[in-house]
Amino acid sequence: MNDKPILSVRNLTMHYYTRKGDVSAVDDVSFDLARGQSLGLVGESGCGKTSVAFSLLRLLPENAQLLAGNVYLDGCDVLALDEKEVRKIRWRGISMVFQAAMNALDPVYRVGDQIIEALQTHFRGLSEAEARDRVIELFPMVGLDPSLMERYPHEFSGGMRQRAVIAMALSCDPRVIIADEPTTALDVIVQDRILNELRAIQRKMGMSMIYITHDIAVIAEVSDRIGVMYAGRMAELASAVDIFENPFHPYTHALMNAFPSIEGEKQELKALPGEPPDLLSPPSGCRFHPRCSRKIESCNRLQPPFEDMGDDHFVACWNPREVGNG
Repeated sequence: MNDKPILSVRNLTMHYYTRKGDVSAVDDVSFDLARGQSLGLVGESGCGKTSVAFSLLRLLPENAQLLAGNVYLDGCDVLALDEKEVRKIRWRGISMVFQAAMNALDPVYRVGDQIIEALQTHFRGLSEAEARDRVIELFPMVGLDPSLMERYPHEFSGGMRQRAVIAMALSCDPRVIIADEPTTALDVIVQDRILNELRAIQRKMGMSMIYITHDIAVIAEVSDRIGVMYAGRMAELASAVDIFENPFHPYTHALMNAFPSIEGEKQELKALPGEPPDLLSPPSGCRFHPRCSRKIESCNRLQPPFEDMGDDHFVACWNPREVGNG
Protein backbone atom coordinates (compact mmCIF):
# COMPACT_ATOMS: atom_id res chain seq x y z
CA MET A 1 0.00 0.00 0.00
CA ASN A 2 1.35 3.39 -0.99
CA ASP A 3 2.29 5.46 2.08
CA LYS A 4 0.94 8.66 0.54
CA PRO A 5 -2.80 8.94 1.27
CA ILE A 6 -5.17 9.19 -1.67
CA LEU A 7 -7.44 11.46 0.40
CA SER A 8 -6.35 13.93 3.10
CA VAL A 9 -8.93 15.98 4.98
CA ARG A 10 -7.51 18.81 7.07
CA ASN A 11 -9.43 20.99 9.55
CA LEU A 12 -12.68 20.73 7.59
CA THR A 13 -15.29 23.15 8.96
CA MET A 14 -18.78 23.59 7.51
CA HIS A 15 -21.87 25.39 8.87
CA TYR A 16 -25.50 25.50 7.84
CA TYR A 17 -27.14 28.92 8.01
CA THR A 18 -30.74 28.84 9.26
CA ARG A 19 -33.28 31.38 10.49
CA LYS A 20 -32.49 30.33 14.05
CA GLY A 21 -28.72 30.76 13.59
CA ASP A 22 -25.59 28.92 12.45
CA VAL A 23 -25.51 25.13 12.80
CA SER A 24 -21.96 23.95 13.47
CA ALA A 25 -22.34 20.72 11.48
CA VAL A 26 -18.65 19.93 10.81
CA ASP A 27 -15.97 21.43 13.04
CA ASP A 28 -12.23 21.00 12.48
CA VAL A 29 -12.39 17.42 11.16
CA SER A 30 -9.16 15.81 9.91
CA PHE A 31 -8.33 12.31 8.65
CA ASP A 32 -6.37 10.46 5.98
CA LEU A 33 -7.46 7.63 3.70
CA ALA A 34 -4.79 5.42 2.17
CA ARG A 35 -5.04 3.76 -1.23
CA GLY A 36 -7.11 0.60 -0.99
CA GLN A 37 -8.07 1.38 2.60
CA SER A 38 -11.55 1.48 4.10
CA LEU A 39 -12.58 3.98 6.77
CA GLY A 40 -15.78 3.78 8.79
CA LEU A 41 -17.34 7.01 10.11
CA VAL A 42 -19.71 6.29 12.99
CA GLY A 43 -21.75 8.23 15.50
CA GLU A 44 -25.29 9.12 16.49
CA SER A 45 -27.68 10.69 13.98
CA GLY A 46 -26.85 14.37 13.44
CA CYS A 47 -23.18 14.05 14.40
CA GLY A 48 -21.96 15.32 11.00
CA LYS A 49 -21.05 12.11 9.16
CA THR A 50 -23.13 12.76 6.04
CA SER A 51 -22.26 16.47 6.15
CA VAL A 52 -18.59 15.46 5.89
CA ALA A 53 -19.40 13.29 2.85
CA PHE A 54 -21.31 16.04 1.05
CA SER A 55 -18.49 18.47 1.83
CA LEU A 56 -15.95 16.13 0.21
CA LEU A 57 -18.09 15.98 -2.93
CA ARG A 58 -19.04 19.68 -2.80
CA LEU A 59 -22.71 18.65 -2.94
CA LEU A 60 -23.93 21.10 -0.33
CA PRO A 61 -27.30 22.90 -0.15
CA GLU A 62 -27.50 26.65 -0.65
CA ASN A 63 -27.57 27.38 3.07
CA ALA A 64 -24.30 25.53 3.70
CA GLN A 65 -20.89 27.15 3.64
CA LEU A 66 -17.41 25.68 3.86
CA LEU A 67 -15.62 27.94 6.32
CA ALA A 68 -12.19 26.35 6.56
CA GLY A 69 -10.07 23.36 5.71
CA ASN A 70 -8.68 21.43 2.77
CA VAL A 71 -9.67 18.21 1.00
CA TYR A 72 -6.75 16.80 -0.98
CA LEU A 73 -7.54 14.08 -3.52
CA ASP A 74 -4.25 12.79 -4.90
CA GLY A 75 -2.72 16.11 -3.86
CA CYS A 76 -5.38 18.31 -5.52
CA ASP A 77 -7.43 20.48 -3.14
CA VAL A 78 -11.05 19.81 -4.09
CA LEU A 79 -12.27 22.80 -2.06
CA ALA A 80 -10.13 25.19 -4.12
CA LEU A 81 -11.61 24.12 -7.46
CA ASP A 82 -14.38 25.92 -9.34
CA GLU A 83 -17.65 24.11 -10.01
CA LYS A 84 -16.69 23.07 -13.54
CA GLU A 85 -13.51 21.39 -12.29
CA VAL A 86 -15.35 19.76 -9.38
CA ARG A 87 -17.79 18.11 -11.83
CA LYS A 88 -14.82 16.32 -13.40
CA ILE A 89 -13.91 14.86 -10.01
CA ARG A 90 -17.39 13.73 -8.96
CA TRP A 91 -18.03 10.10 -9.92
CA ARG A 92 -14.61 9.73 -11.56
CA GLY A 93 -12.53 10.77 -8.55
CA ILE A 94 -15.00 10.38 -5.69
CA SER A 95 -18.42 8.78 -6.05
CA MET A 96 -21.15 8.07 -3.55
CA VAL A 97 -23.67 5.38 -2.72
CA PHE A 98 -26.53 7.48 -1.37
CA GLN A 99 -28.53 6.51 1.67
CA ALA A 100 -32.00 6.11 0.11
CA ALA A 101 -31.58 3.79 -2.90
CA MET A 102 -35.13 4.28 -4.18
CA ASN A 103 -34.76 8.06 -4.11
CA ALA A 104 -31.43 7.84 -5.94
CA LEU A 105 -33.08 6.17 -8.95
CA ASP A 106 -35.54 7.95 -11.26
CA PRO A 107 -38.76 5.88 -11.18
CA VAL A 108 -39.71 6.59 -14.82
CA TYR A 109 -36.44 5.43 -16.44
CA ARG A 110 -35.06 1.93 -16.75
CA VAL A 111 -32.27 1.21 -14.30
CA GLY A 112 -29.73 0.37 -17.00
CA ASP A 113 -30.48 3.57 -18.93
CA GLN A 114 -29.78 5.66 -15.82
CA ILE A 115 -26.31 4.15 -15.43
CA ILE A 116 -25.67 4.53 -19.15
CA GLU A 117 -26.59 8.21 -18.90
CA ALA A 118 -24.15 8.69 -16.00
CA LEU A 119 -21.37 7.04 -18.00
CA GLN A 120 -21.97 9.16 -21.11
CA THR A 121 -22.14 12.32 -19.00
CA HIS A 122 -18.71 11.74 -17.49
CA PHE A 123 -17.00 10.11 -20.48
CA ARG A 124 -17.57 12.33 -23.49
CA GLY A 125 -17.48 10.39 -26.74
CA LEU A 126 -18.52 7.10 -25.16
CA SER A 127 -21.12 5.46 -27.38
CA GLU A 128 -24.35 4.05 -25.99
CA ALA A 129 -23.24 0.54 -27.01
CA GLU A 130 -19.96 0.94 -25.12
CA ALA A 131 -21.78 2.27 -22.07
CA ARG A 132 -24.24 -0.62 -22.23
CA ASP A 133 -21.35 -3.11 -22.33
CA ARG A 134 -19.94 -1.46 -19.21
CA VAL A 135 -23.27 -1.93 -17.38
CA ILE A 136 -23.41 -5.57 -18.52
CA GLU A 137 -19.96 -5.96 -16.96
CA LEU A 138 -20.93 -4.18 -13.71
CA PHE A 139 -24.20 -5.94 -12.90
CA PRO A 140 -22.74 -9.41 -12.18
CA MET A 141 -20.06 -7.72 -10.07
CA VAL A 142 -22.75 -6.42 -7.69
CA GLY A 143 -24.85 -9.60 -7.80
CA LEU A 144 -27.39 -8.59 -10.45
CA ASP A 145 -28.32 -10.40 -13.66
CA PRO A 146 -27.59 -8.15 -16.71
CA SER A 147 -31.13 -8.80 -18.00
CA LEU A 148 -32.41 -6.64 -15.12
CA MET A 149 -31.04 -3.56 -16.92
CA GLU A 150 -34.33 -3.26 -18.79
CA ARG A 151 -36.46 -3.11 -15.64
CA TYR A 152 -37.70 -0.06 -13.73
CA PRO A 153 -36.74 0.70 -10.10
CA HIS A 154 -40.16 -0.36 -8.74
CA GLU A 155 -39.52 -3.85 -10.14
CA PHE A 156 -36.44 -4.21 -7.94
CA SER A 157 -36.42 -5.31 -4.31
CA GLY A 158 -34.71 -3.09 -1.74
CA GLY A 159 -31.51 -5.11 -1.92
CA MET A 160 -31.54 -5.08 -5.73
CA ARG A 161 -32.01 -1.30 -5.81
CA GLN A 162 -29.07 -0.90 -3.44
CA ARG A 163 -26.93 -3.07 -5.70
CA ALA A 164 -27.96 -0.99 -8.73
CA VAL A 165 -26.92 2.22 -6.93
CA ILE A 166 -23.58 0.59 -6.08
CA ALA A 167 -23.14 -0.31 -9.76
CA MET A 168 -23.80 3.33 -10.69
CA ALA A 169 -21.19 4.49 -8.17
CA LEU A 170 -18.68 2.02 -9.60
CA SER A 171 -19.41 2.83 -13.24
CA CYS A 172 -16.74 5.53 -13.68
CA ASP A 173 -13.94 3.63 -11.87
CA PRO A 174 -13.60 6.14 -9.01
CA ARG A 175 -10.58 6.20 -6.73
CA VAL A 176 -12.75 6.75 -3.64
CA ILE A 177 -16.32 5.60 -2.93
CA ILE A 178 -18.40 6.97 -0.05
CA ALA A 179 -21.16 4.58 1.09
CA ASP A 180 -23.70 6.48 3.20
CA GLU A 181 -25.69 4.00 5.30
CA PRO A 182 -25.43 1.46 2.44
CA THR A 183 -27.62 -1.14 4.17
CA THR A 184 -30.35 1.05 5.69
CA ALA A 185 -33.84 -0.56 5.73
CA LEU A 186 -32.48 -3.93 4.60
CA ASP A 187 -32.77 -7.11 6.64
CA VAL A 188 -29.63 -8.35 8.39
CA ILE A 189 -28.94 -11.16 5.90
CA VAL A 190 -29.07 -8.80 2.90
CA GLN A 191 -27.02 -6.25 4.87
CA ASP A 192 -24.26 -8.80 5.41
CA ARG A 193 -24.26 -9.87 1.77
CA ILE A 194 -24.06 -6.33 0.42
CA LEU A 195 -21.27 -5.32 2.81
CA ASN A 196 -19.28 -8.44 1.90
CA GLU A 197 -19.83 -7.72 -1.79
CA LEU A 198 -18.65 -4.13 -1.34
CA ARG A 199 -15.52 -5.33 0.46
CA ALA A 200 -14.80 -7.89 -2.28
CA ILE A 201 -15.29 -5.26 -5.02
CA GLN A 202 -13.04 -2.83 -3.17
CA ARG A 203 -10.24 -5.39 -2.95
CA LYS A 204 -10.65 -6.47 -6.57
CA MET A 205 -10.62 -2.91 -7.93
CA GLY A 206 -8.14 -1.45 -5.43
CA MET A 207 -10.45 1.42 -4.45
CA SER A 208 -10.56 3.31 -1.17
CA MET A 209 -13.87 3.47 0.68
CA ILE A 210 -15.57 5.51 3.37
CA TYR A 211 -18.49 3.79 5.11
CA ILE A 212 -20.95 6.01 7.00
CA THR A 213 -23.26 4.51 9.62
CA HIS A 214 -24.70 5.03 13.08
CA ASP A 215 -24.17 1.33 13.85
CA ILE A 216 -20.56 0.60 14.71
CA ALA A 217 -21.19 -3.16 14.67
CA VAL A 218 -22.32 -3.04 11.01
CA ILE A 219 -18.96 -1.88 9.65
CA ALA A 220 -16.67 -3.63 12.12
CA GLU A 221 -15.62 -6.31 9.64
CA VAL A 222 -15.28 -4.14 6.52
CA SER A 223 -13.35 -1.13 7.89
CA ASP A 224 -9.58 -0.97 8.32
CA ARG A 225 -9.92 2.21 10.40
CA ILE A 226 -12.84 3.74 12.26
CA GLY A 227 -13.48 7.40 13.02
CA VAL A 228 -15.95 8.14 15.81
CA MET A 229 -17.75 11.48 15.41
CA TYR A 230 -19.70 13.39 18.02
CA ALA A 231 -21.55 16.68 17.55
CA GLY A 232 -19.67 17.64 14.38
CA ARG A 233 -16.20 16.77 15.67
CA MET A 234 -13.95 13.75 15.42
CA ALA A 235 -13.70 12.20 18.88
CA GLU A 236 -11.46 9.22 18.09
CA LEU A 237 -9.73 7.69 15.07
CA ALA A 238 -7.83 4.41 15.06
CA SER A 239 -7.61 0.98 13.50
CA ALA A 240 -10.81 -1.02 13.78
CA VAL A 241 -9.07 -3.47 16.11
CA ASP A 242 -7.87 -0.70 18.46
CA ILE A 243 -11.28 0.98 18.50
CA PHE A 244 -12.92 -2.24 19.66
CA GLU A 245 -10.20 -3.48 22.00
CA ASN A 246 -8.85 -0.22 23.42
CA PRO A 247 -11.27 2.70 23.04
CA PHE A 248 -9.79 5.81 24.65
CA HIS A 249 -12.67 8.27 24.35
CA PRO A 250 -15.56 7.90 26.83
CA TYR A 251 -18.04 8.29 23.98
CA THR A 252 -16.44 5.45 22.00
CA HIS A 253 -16.48 3.32 25.14
CA ALA A 254 -20.19 4.10 25.57
CA LEU A 255 -20.88 3.02 21.97
CA MET A 256 -19.09 -0.26 22.65
CA ASN A 257 -21.39 -0.91 25.61
CA ALA A 258 -24.52 -0.10 23.61
CA PHE A 259 -24.53 -3.22 21.42
CA PRO A 260 -24.39 -6.92 22.38
CA SER A 261 -21.37 -9.14 21.86
CA ILE A 262 -21.72 -12.69 20.53
CA GLU A 263 -18.65 -13.72 22.52
CA GLY A 264 -18.19 -14.23 26.25
CA GLU A 265 -20.81 -14.00 28.98
CA LYS A 266 -24.04 -12.09 28.54
CA GLN A 267 -23.79 -8.53 29.76
CA GLU A 268 -26.42 -5.89 30.33
CA LEU A 269 -26.41 -3.21 27.64
CA LYS A 270 -25.73 0.29 28.97
CA ALA A 271 -27.56 3.22 27.40
CA LEU A 272 -25.72 6.53 27.19
CA PRO A 273 -27.69 9.09 29.24
CA GLY A 274 -28.64 12.47 27.83
CA GLU A 275 -28.96 13.75 24.27
CA PRO A 276 -26.49 15.09 21.69
CA PRO A 277 -26.13 18.88 21.97
CA ASP A 278 -27.99 21.41 19.86
CA LEU A 279 -25.44 22.48 17.25
CA LEU A 280 -27.08 25.90 17.04
CA SER A 281 -25.48 26.56 20.42
CA PRO A 282 -23.00 23.76 21.20
CA PRO A 283 -21.50 23.59 24.68
CA SER A 284 -18.16 25.22 25.35
CA GLY A 285 -15.06 23.10 25.70
CA CYS A 286 -15.51 19.44 24.84
CA ARG A 287 -18.94 18.96 23.27
CA PHE A 288 -19.34 15.60 25.02
CA HIS A 289 -18.75 16.89 28.54
CA PRO A 290 -22.47 17.32 29.50
CA ARG A 291 -22.90 13.53 29.08
CA CYS A 292 -19.46 12.39 30.21
CA SER A 293 -18.81 10.47 33.44
CA ARG A 294 -15.07 11.18 33.26
CA LYS A 295 -15.15 14.95 32.76
CA ILE A 296 -12.71 17.18 34.60
CA GLU A 297 -12.61 20.95 34.98
CA SER A 298 -10.79 21.54 31.67
CA CYS A 299 -13.55 19.76 29.74
CA ASN A 300 -16.03 22.55 30.48
CA ARG A 301 -13.82 25.33 29.12
CA LEU A 302 -11.35 24.04 26.54
CA GLN A 303 -11.71 21.99 23.39
CA PRO A 304 -9.21 19.11 23.68
CA PRO A 305 -6.67 18.75 20.85
CA PHE A 306 -6.92 15.79 18.48
CA GLU A 307 -3.72 13.99 19.50
CA ASP A 308 -1.92 10.80 18.50
CA MET A 309 -1.76 8.47 21.50
CA GLY A 310 0.62 6.20 19.60
CA ASP A 311 0.22 3.72 16.73
CA ASP A 312 -1.94 6.18 14.76
CA HIS A 313 -4.59 6.15 17.49
CA PHE A 314 -5.97 9.69 17.72
CA VAL A 315 -8.30 10.98 20.41
CA ALA A 316 -9.71 14.37 21.48
CA CYS A 317 -10.13 14.04 25.24
CA TRP A 318 -8.68 15.72 28.34
CA ASN A 319 -9.18 12.58 30.44
CA PRO A 320 -9.02 9.56 28.11
CA ARG A 321 -9.88 6.14 29.37
CA GLU A 322 -6.80 4.13 30.26
CA VAL A 323 -6.37 0.85 28.36
CA GLY A 324 -7.76 -2.05 30.34
CA ASN A 325 -9.78 0.14 32.70
CA GLY A 326 -13.41 1.24 32.53
